Amino acid sequence: MKTLRSVAITTLAMALTLVLGLSAMSGSARAALPTPAQGPVAVLYFVSVPANPLDKNAITATFKYLNDTAKGPLEAKVAMGTTGTTNHPINVPFYLLVQAADPKNTGKATWTLTKPVGSKAEIKATDGFNAVFTPDIVGAYKVDVVLRNDAGVSSNTASATINAGTYIGVNAGKCVQCHPAKTHEWAKTGHAKIFSDEVDNLRTPEIPTHYSETCTRCHMTGWFAPPYGVGSGGYLDAKAKANWTFPTYKQIDAAGKKTGPSNWGTMPESVKNMANIQCEVCHGPANEHVKKGAKVMASSFDNAVCNVCHAGGGHHIKGYEILYSKHSDVKSSTWTYASGPARQACVPCHSGKGFVSFLADPANPATWDNSPQTIGCSVCHDPHSEEHAFQLRIVGKPVEVPFQAKDVGLSATCYQCHNNRTKPADALKGEFPHYSSAAEMMSDVGGVTYGQPVPNSPHGSLIGAAPIPNPKAAKDPEAAKFMFTKPEHGHEKGNVAGPCVVCHMWPGLDNKNPNYMKVGEHSFNTTTPDGKFQYNASCKDCHGNIKSFNLPARADFDGNGKVEGVQEELKGLLDVLLKALQAKGLQKLDQGYPYARLPQNADEKIKNAWYNYRYVYGVMWAEGSKGNEGAAAAIHNFNRSVALLQLSYKDLTGQAVPKAAVMK
Repeated sequence: MKTLRSVAITTLAMALTLVLGLSAMSGSARAALPTPAQGPVAVLYFVSVPANPLDKNAITATFKYLNDTAKGPLEAKVAMGTTGTTNHPINVPFYLLVQAADPKNTGKATWTLTKPVGSKAEIKATDGFNAVFTPDIVGAYKVDVVLRNDAGVSSNTASATINAGTYIGVNAGKCVQCHPAKTHEWAKTGHAKIFSDEVDNLRTPEIPTHYSETCTRCHMTGWFAPPYGVGSGGYLDAKAKANWTFPTYKQIDAAGKKTGPSNWGTMPESVKNMANIQCEVCHGPANEHVKKGAKVMASSFDNAVCNVCHAGGGHHIKGYEILYSKHSDVKSSTWTYASGPARQACVPCHSGKGFVSFLADPANPATWDNSPQTIGCSVCHDPHSEEHAFQLRIVGKPVEVPFQAKDVGLSATCYQCHNNRTKPADALKGEFPHYSSAAEMMSDVGGVTYGQPVPNSPHGSLIGAAPIPNPKAAKDPEAAKFMFTKPEHGHEKGNVAGPCVVCHMWPGLDNKNPNYMKVGEHSFNTTTPDGKFQYNASCKDCHGNIKSFNLPARADFDGNGKVEGVQEELKGLLDVLLKALQAKGLQKLDQGYPYARLPQNADEKIKNAWYNYRYVYGVMWAEGSKGNEGAAAAIHNFNRSVALLQLSYKDLTGQAVPKAAVMK
């Protein structure tokens, strides 16, 4: 049994590239590969379902609720979600997907379900490769699937075991006895208090509540509306047994203003036991684990766990935004590059698990996890800890970076990976910048300066005071709550966004814009993935109503006789220096690292110039970089980038860049 992270890396990202923002694969199993040419290779995936009615596998039901006694009961179609992990509640559908490892050698799927005695569950193929079953009693369910191709040759049998169970609740389950550290950490988070706060309108008592029982789908444990989840012991089961009625708007507002009783205080203990976002929401039902010692609890770094709620639609779209980020690109070798001991030094940035384990013990590479994993929610955010704002794993000063870092607030997470990995002095040892110099550029450091003072652009001074106003708030008062810093989370005091967050996580576009979710916020993009739209809203306070990041340069710095945009000037200057390096014997290598072959007798002039070239260029010779050479550097620190390239050219050739204005 292997998780998807070890086979195909991430969860939501892969499935949602197939069906925009819909079901997500969160686990997989692969049997031993058949001998060559015998048949397909079957890979089995678990499919998570966000609590989003637009999902293709949406689990929906009609739910009756009450907000106002005068208006009477209401009905709404509600969506419920599943994490797609192996620990699953009874009477809730479990979705699976089989794919052939080689799309050219596939076949028709045959599914088999082995179930506990007394179960009436059946597995149903919804199309050629998707299937679903609903576990109806507690126990283990084994799924097997075989692909048979047109030649009549069968694949391996891909198998997985899913444990179906019932909920117990954090109090009744006494989670703190065995997991004291995690439980105490969790108790301080917003997850542990979201319902208990909202049901008494404690976070914004001056604003009339909009909190209804439909909101609690993501704020309670085991929330499944009939016919789903019946008997699983979740919130609605507990509510029905206690004969408790959810408070009206009037009762919630009265509690917030202290003119009425606390709804939380008067709630039955059995309902409180299932309130808030508890352990079992992410790790699965724990009743059998607690009472029988069953080893069924699941944990996962996959986005699918978070996206049950954070891809639920409306304001909860972070799970969809991150799909447009390269952090979620499962096809990228970035996230498979570091697996294995030969790449152990790479894992802090090339594996999500590696990043987390690195931060836990930065000085001990032997402890770093080298499992393949994209960069998802729980890589940057610690699900259990509120030590830092937004539950980020690191805030303030980045650790173990190759320069003296300053406090950059929330951007410290970004600095950890988006740096050179080297120091300028390393050039003489034949060690050169990795691919990103963003951290150095925004810190006004880096590059070989030849002992000369180097000018810098002002972007490194951006600190960004959070909260940053949401432009949608003027038309939608509710959107005012959804800023970088949410006042109701108590983080409004003194958070520093830092230069990365200020620009790359600027509040996004509204849902009527074709580039909705593709730029800003958790996409981290300032340009849409197709390169056709530049999102420069964060620039306008300082630069006015600009249309492009290619701002007009103040002089001709590459010597081509034209004063162009900053990105064009820097690209031209890179071309000038590359030709000078090639004249000294440097040869480009198109197959990746080390990107070029320096002459055997390369002197320090060649090495220093190549170091600065790499510092400014960005992703070397990569697909999509043609025409974008140095484009990021031109935005991050144009002045420093130009000065370093000009200094390198002069040191390498003995003269200044012909006909070029000198950066001062």
